[in-house]
Amino acid sequence: MSVIYKAKLKAAKTAVSEKNYDYAYDLCHDLLELDATSYPVHILLGVSCQHMSKWSEGASVYEKAKLLPKANTLAWQGVCALYEASGDHAKHTEALRELCDRLIAEGNLQKAWECMQKVLVLLEGTGDVRRLVRALEELAPNGPYNALLDVNGADPQPPTIVDLLNRMYRLESDLDSRLIESEVNKRRTRLGAGPISRVRTEVRSEVYAESGLLTTLTQLVEHSMSGPVDQLLENEELYFECLFDRILFVEPRNEAVAQLVNLAEDLVSNDKCSRAFELLIEMDDVGDRAAELVPKLVELFPDSVLAPAARAWMRSDAVDADVANGDADVANGDARESPFAQLQVVKSMERMGRDRACVDAAARARNAQHEFSEKYGAQLPRSRLQVDLASAGSYLRIGPEHAGDAEELFRVCLEADAKCTEAALGLGLATCALGNNEEGCQILQQLVDSDPLNHRAWGGLANAQLAADNTSGAIHAYKQAIAVDPVCAEHHAGLADAYWRLGGEWRSDK
Repeated sequence: MSVIYKAKLKAAKTAVSEKNYDYAYDLCHDLLELDATSYPVHILLGVSCQHMSKWSEGASVYEKAKLLPKANTLAWQGVCALYEASGDHAKHTEALRELCDRLIAEGNLQKAWECMQKVLVLLEGTGDVRRLVRALEELAPNGPYNALLDVNGADPQPPTIVDLLNRMYRLESDLDSRLIESEVNKRRTRLGAGPISRVRTEVRSEVYAESGLLTTLTQLVEHSMSGPVDQLLENEELYFECLFDRILFVEPRNEAVAQLVNLAEDLVSNDKCSRAFELLIEMDDVGDRAAELVPKLVELFPDSVLAPAARAWMRSDAVDADVANGDADVANGDARESPFAQLQVVKSMERMGRDRACVDAAARARNAQHEFSEKYGAQLPRSRLQVDLASAGSYLRIGPEHAGDAEELFRVCLEADAKCTEAALGLGLATCALGNNEEGCQILQQLVDSDPLNHRAWGGLANAQLAADNTSGAIHAYKQAIAVDPVCAEHHAGLADAYWRLGGEWRSDK
């Protein structure tokens, strides 16, 4: 190295330290003409370019410096400083990532974490939530920077994996919500956009397809298993709520539903999450678990969407029928998509004798059942049977003009449950109401043969026999009905009417 070169190099260093960057810049170019591979000169030139706002040249100088044999982290730090000064956040972020990689390669994990922390702060400051989430994902399990979370003595100290995943959850959840609202507002005014509900469904499908929220929550639950139980349940509830809201957009659906039900079972066993109770109540299809789940829902979550319907179910056999009916009316407004709630509305209308309202409620209940089945792949045969029975009975009571509707529904009920005596009884009565007394009597006779203690069946057969002018047959059937249920006034009145029709001395029996 010549004396002139050494003198110029010393002068360049002095100029940079004295902030005489123009002079340092010229000296560095002179030096590079003498030795194009000098690493210190490249660094001094890069610093000079930064302070002279020569951003492109400075970046080029640092990139060349990185390739030199004596290159060290100064070149990567210089690029970071240059882009920070230029205000180019995207390039600054990328430079910090490259510096982080360099530090990891050198085994300096503490400095690498401090560098990554700057990346996170920078991304948070720019408001680029999507890129911030991606950066956090790289720190999460299976991410390239996950090892940085185990660094000790760093300032600030890296977060725990659970804290990191919680932060990701909050950011992704907020981002998804904002993206949906923004895109819906943009599309709703377009020509031919269609109903707002369809627009929102399309947008949600697109946003959820790109979202990593469910993956984040899956990891959050997994990493909470070794921690406090309360924390695990809290994160399970977050995951359940998210999966519950997005179940229509998750494939394969059957696996997602199975996972949702498993989460619900765990939450319910710990008295957590009203939605978990509601899902299991719906899935139970008014079966054996209703007696356990419904009262508990009312006790733990009195303000839940399904609570009014649950109270109606609990009071359905009570004297205060008006209260039960009132609860069912509330359910009609607050839980229109709930098969369980809509079934209680149907039963409420039936108890009140509001037959036309019962038929309308049954139509809404079938829609709710269909949509639930489409959503969860779960059939609800017991609920459907109860809705159809109530609706068919109402059609029958409305008048002869709807006897055909009643007959059709009663046949549907018998296809669903061939042993349903209520459906067989209704079918016999509906058939008679249509004027087919002979067929109706046959159906009712078969019913009393198979169920001789069914006083309603005997009464129905008696009525059918009377309508067919078989008075003696009617008297026999009424007597059988009274033998089974001696206090039923309807049977006694029917028997008296049959005796009256016989005339003469039989009228005294009336």
